[in-house]
Amino acid sequence: MIIAIHPDDYTAPGRPLKSDSASSRWAQWIEAAGHQVRWVNVRRADILDQLRGCDGFMWRWAHFDGMARIARRLLPVVEKELKLPVYPDQNTCWHYDDKIAQAYLFEAAGISSPKTWVWFDRREALAWVEKAPFPLVMKLATGAASSNVALVKSREEAQEWIHRLFRGFHTAFGSDEPRWRQLARAAKDIFAGKGMSGLRDRGFEPQAGYIYFQEFLAGNDFDTRVTIIGNRAFAYRRFNREGDFRASGSGIIDFNSEVIQEDFIRLAFKVAGKLGMQSCAVDGFYRDRTPVIGEVSYTFVSSFIHDCPGHWRLSGTPENGELQWVPGQMWPEEAQVHDFLQCVHPEAGGS
Repeated sequence: MIIAIHPDDYTAPGRPLKSDSASSRWAQWIEAAGHQVRWVNVRRADILDQLRGCDGFMWRWAHFDGMARIARRLLPVVEKELKLPVYPDQNTCWHYDDKIAQAYLFEAAGISSPKTWVWFDRREALAWVEKAPFPLVMKLATGAASSNVALVKSREEAQEWIHRLFRGFHTAFGSDEPRWRQLARAAKDIFAGKGMSGLRDRGFEPQAGYIYFQEFLAGNDFDTRVTIIGNRAFAYRRFNREGDFRASGSGIIDFNSEVIQEDFIRLAFKVAGKLGMQSCAVDGFYRDRTPVIGEVSYTFVSSFIHDCPGHWRLSGTPENGELQWVPGQMWPEEAQVHDFLQCVHPEAGGS
């Protein structure tokens, strides 16, 4: 078999070389199973020709550098029209880095999650905040590692954000002015002969014309990140930053499997099964004593999964199936390749 792969490497500065590169490990395990890898480039005009003759296509696309613009147009065509098995498939990734889509999806699928309100009408939003239950968590639809997430403590603060999001677009929080004003200032610099670096496209989609509020769940000093790949679950806890309510991206991680609550493992398996995802990482919190899911992502930091001391293997249903602990470290790409090859050809998965 021939598996096409677009290369990736999202390794953060200071971490071991290619520790967060899925494609290099995918290729290793595909070739170890006796199959061929064809390296392709999704940014080229002939990408569909590159894929012809292949038996499957794998691309770990991210939320930055304009990759979403390509993936959301290319992958459905490859999967639906070329009939080529894809990782990630549409069930797995269509809602990736889109918190609005996930809010609708969780509610429709009956997945336990914080109460969320998304308004696309400024007047309706302003009327709602008059009686809203503060504090509230406000988010942009896109963003990772707790970026574009803020705690709104008052009606006046919420009103200001509503006006900002409906009068000008943003690509990220952290600026006191809308993105359109930044671009206007950058345009003036161009005409003044100061260059055009201020208008450089950094690949983040502009966000405007909506406001997203979510229920604030007090008493959560950490979240539980559970990653599901097939019938395997890897889990660790992420603690909040000092003086902050956010855990994602804090880097304060506890890999002790003995403190992981089984409720979160079973809920994560339930989410993956209901949504039909090839793999996913879910962020678990408690509402009082009830586990709920904050967000779901098809991709994650590979080395964090490898740092887990083992994983749980599910036999049966998420609700009451047997959870068996399997000790030992494992790269997530090994599990992904095993499952994907079996999807391409049921007898081709290898070990």
